[in-house]
Amino acid sequence: MRMLRCLALLVVGVGVASAQQPPKAFSTSDPYSLDFVRSALPYFKNGGFGFDGKRIAWGTINSPGLNQFGDRVSIALLKICSREELSQPDNASYCLTAIRTAFENRGSVLEPSDREPRITLFLLDYLQEKEQSDATLEKRIGYIRGCIKEFACSSQGEHAFFMSH
Repeated sequence: MRMLRCLALLVVGVGVASAQQPPKAFSTSDPYSLDFVRSALPYFKNGGFGFDGKRIAWGTINSPGLNQFGDRVSIALLKICSREELSQPDNASYCLTAIRTAFENRGSVLEPSDREPRITLFLLDYLQEKEQSDATLEKRIGYIRGCIKEFACSSQGEHAFFMSH
């Protein structure tokens, strides 16, 4: 019986210790999670549907999701995409989808400094400056600019915003 209790305590201790370790996307070798964000962009290009799209957005037990990134996602996007790439409407749209996903829930964001959208606001300013001729992107930028401060972004909220504006 004592052996069983010791084994149970060991299992609980290992579980607690492993739960406290950060997800792989938040490693010291890739502090801005460039590899993870880079791997997420193709899913947004394909609409973000299916299991892999949901896994990228919300994560799994073994992997983080973009909803844990907050402002970190914009840092990664600026490091991944060139000015020319950001100026292309399709790429800007994928970036906006990644940003919207990253600002769905403040409580999910792991790093406290990523809960302030400083870099994201800078990136939105840049995209707005470059996308003056695309009314759809302008509306998306307007919606995201409003929802990131409260971490209230969602695809449903964006749709409702489009219907009312």
